Amino acid sequence: MINKLKRNNTSKYTVVELFAGAGAGGLALGLEQAGFNTEVTVEINKWAVKTLKVNRPKWNVIEGDTQKISQEGIGKYLQSNKEIDLLSGGYPCQSFSYAGNRQGMEDIRGTLFYDFAKILEELKPKMFFAENVKGLVSHDKGQTLKTMIKVFEEVGYVVQYKVLNSVDYSVAQKRQRIIIIGIRKDIREQVGEDFSFPKPHDKKLILKDILQDVPSSACAIYNDKKKAVLKYVKAGGCWRDLPDDVARDYMKSTYFMGGGRTGIARRLSWDEAGLTVLCTPAQKQTERCHPDELRPFSVRENARIQSFPDEWVFEGSMAEQYKQIGNAVPVNLAKEVGLAIKKYLDKLEKSVEKYNLGFISDEDLYIHVKETIEKYSFTMNLKKFNSNLIDPIKLTFDAKVYKKTVEEIVNSEIVRQLDKSNSNVLGYFQQNFFKYIVHRETQKSKWIVPNEGFDIENEEDKIYEIVTGEKEAFKKLVEALPEVMDDVLEDIQQEGIENTVFKELKEVDENILKSLYLLSFQKYEGFNNLSIENMY
Repeated sequence: MINKLKRNNTSKYTVVELFAGAGAGGLALGLEQAGFNTEVTVEINKWAVKTLKVNRPKWNVIEGDTQKISQEGIGKYLQSNKEIDLLSGGYPCQSFSYAGNRQGMEDIRGTLFYDFAKILEELKPKMFFAENVKGLVSHDKGQTLKTMIKVFEEVGYVVQYKVLNSVDYSVAQKRQRIIIIGIRKDIREQVGEDFSFPKPHDKKLILKDILQDVPSSACAIYNDKKKAVLKYVKAGGCWRDLPDDVARDYMKSTYFMGGGRTGIARRLSWDEAGLTVLCTPAQKQTERCHPDELRPFSVRENARIQSFPDEWVFEGSMAEQYKQIGNAVPVNLAKEVGLAIKKYLDKLEKSVEKYNLGFISDEDLYIHVKETIEKYSFTMNLKKFNSNLIDPIKLTFDAKVYKKTVEEIVNSEIVRQLDKSNSNVLGYFQQNFFKYIVHRETQKSKWIVPNEGFDIENEEDKIYEIVTGEKEAFKKLVEALPEVMDDVLEDIQQEGIENTVFKELKEVDENILKSLYLLSFQKYEGFNNLSIENMY
């Protein structure tokens, strides 16, 4: 593709992730699937770090305190000095101690959000992606989120946020989270448009879609009392399905509090999406009982519900594995948001004029060079080769005088003939180039030809000046062409020269020189028994 900025040696964008492993790498894995390359990921929990390292040995996983890293600077952990495209992470929702007049960064000192903001200020990535619980929207009457946005703006970012439900993005789970996207102000100005959150998918997955043939794994168990209660609950039901005496005994005082409380004694149904996957699967207030069995979902079943692939390994005890999975951003949700971020970064790259000629867009220049290269001839057979009336006597002279083999002389002639046909293609390069300058819709300005009343010399540089209004237009084109050609040739499947000349000559006679003479003079007297030394 065109406009490939040279800042990366890979087609992937780079991401640094904070608070990564507590969620077992769900966010990082989703971003990887969207095309991001993890530059650094930071986590303090040792088992979460082990999970990341065993699944992605090549990731630069830092086991450490984000607070300490924010104080020391994260730059020393980066593997290169390349600009970072994205900072991501799910910092906890914490209350702030507000100063009298709202002091921004000073209000949040001592919180993990402060550490996220400090690292954001240090790295200055093009964008950031933060995930948090839905309750952040209303936390402290909205003041917490308002303070966060103010801090992000102070650091230099335009902020957008939206509550997304994982079930809308190929995740069999009703899990609502606030997604906060920040765009560096200069980037937002250059692209000229807001970030677009991913659109919900048409198909909504249910548990029946994803919990087939799940690999065996560790699974929490219910105690006998809980089993005795849940046996009364049908799939899709809750405590309301219990006999009244059982409900009173199990619910205790909450029985008289009214309201829904449908999380208590809840059994899920195969025909619905799961509820939010939790860190502890057997809590009384938030049971998620298996649709058919008297047990919670297993580790691997929860991983499926969080859209982790089966090959993703979780380290630590069973409780630790449940915790990591419950803390994770669903992989498919992270991927969809990542793709939307990538789309925005792609727009940024397209807004950057790499070749920077001014009088023609990168897109038009790339297309024209590509069209020219694709017209190049790459095939040569004996019929085509001999259609130019090859003189074998001259070939003999050339071979003897230049001390070359016949094959080398023939190869030179093949290249010459290909070059001749390609010269015809290049003959139209200039004409078509002007077509792109003057007529293409991608050109937003009108070109004025400043030649009225002047005598213009009929030379290429002057013709370019007439068309573009720029004196050094031709020079700029000549300087840019090698790089454009490199980009085109890197992108297209370039053919090799298909040369059947030697094969066909040897079908006439193993002696290449004799074959050339016979092709030209086979009807001449005595040539039916020609004897000539081949030159190697």
